[in-house]
Amino acid sequence: MKEEPDYYTVLQVSPDAEMEVIQAAYRRLAAKYHPDVDPSPGAVERMKLLNAAYEVLSNPEKRGAYDMSRARGWRQQTAGDASTRQRPWWFAILAGIVLLLLLRFNPRLLLILGPMFLILWLLLSWQPRRK
Repeated sequence: MKEEPDYYTVLQVSPDAEMEVIQAAYRRLAAKYHPDVDPSPGAVERMKLLNAAYEVLSNPEKRGAYDMSRARGWRQQTAGDASTRQRPWWFAILAGIVLLLLLRFNPRLLLILGPMFLILWLLLSWQPRRK
């Protein structure tokens, strides 16, 4: 199954771009990649892709449906990534060894560095949510 291209990337605009920005980007790219101007072999296919992207993004209903399907695809993709993601176990083992050595030599350092190692471990395993 062939994946649908990202129309925002095709038109080189942001997903929250205004209609005027989308129109200007389409006109600029169409003038640059039109088959009458661009003699490259892929010019016709590139122009078809530009036209398809502009057709979807210039229509508010089609754009809303496209954004919903795009968000649904992103959620499915990140759900697979999150289920296989593991915490950095090697850092926990290393921190445990260092903390045990600190406890042996200076118990006060354990009170300072213990929470710091815990915070570092949580930061290493934390993945921010995307919009």
